[in-house]
Amino acid sequence: MSTGRTYAGASASDRAEDRRRRLLDAGLQVLGTDGYRAATVRRICREARVADRYFYECFDGTEALLLAVYAECTARLRDAVPPALAAAPGTDPLALARAGLDAFLRVVEDDPRLARVVWFEVLGVSPEVEQTSLETMSGFGRLLLALTADHTAPSPADATATRLRADAVIGGISHVVMTWTVSGFDPPRDRVTDALALFLVGGTGLG
Repeated sequence: MSTGRTYAGASASDRAEDRRRRLLDAGLQVLGTDGYRAATVRRICREARVADRYFYECFDGTEALLLAVYAECTARLRDAVPPALAAAPGTDPLALARAGLDAFLRVVEDDPRLARVVWFEVLGVSPEVEQTSLETMSGFGRLLLALTADHTAPSPADATATRLRADAVIGGISHVVMTWTVSGFDPPRDRVTDALALFLVGGTGLG
């Protein structure tokens, strides 16, 4: 399959992918610092150093860009947890909770732009964005709840209770993350991790 003419050693598809990557990076910068309302096509393209006409080659509009940046941010959060669990010694629920939560919170602390996109800029944009956020947060709740679970599959009768516990867990953790972010990450991450680990283990009924 042809990838089009090359220019400066790069094919047309390579150049298109590079533009998309630069637009995503610019989206994170603008969304994560000045917010969604400031993320006009012109502003994003200026930040990315991409001609305006190429924006719609990659995204239908700024809402589509927001969803793409949000997906990358939440993937970073999700992908940080399994390696931390694999490196944690033993199977103690509290130790596992600490390991998983510390990895989760480290990603937040290392990039405040991510925290703003994930917990603030998705609010009030559109029903589609809000539904995506709710579904993603429910998934995080199930992931974090599983840190202290015995990994036996719930029976159908328990599925609703499991979902509600997961939503309660991520609701509490999300509120802490939001206030922690706004406070400039005070108190230190280890104190937040310890408090949330105790909350998480208690929320599973194992504490």
